[in-house]
Amino acid sequence: MFEMPTDVQFKDELRKERIRIEDELELLRNKEYERLERKLERDLQRVNDSLESA
Repeated sequence: MFEMPTDVQFKDELRKERIRIEDELELLRNKEYERLERKLERDLQRVNDSLESA
């Protein structure tokens, strides 16, 4: 059964997402394209793995 996150949990996840996006924007602004690409590939693989095991 799926449980809804509490407001605190939801806000915590949003904060983590904000930090992730800020980090990626910084890489982009610094023209660190290869590093950004590797990071995004790892993130995508992690999501794909989670979806396959669900």
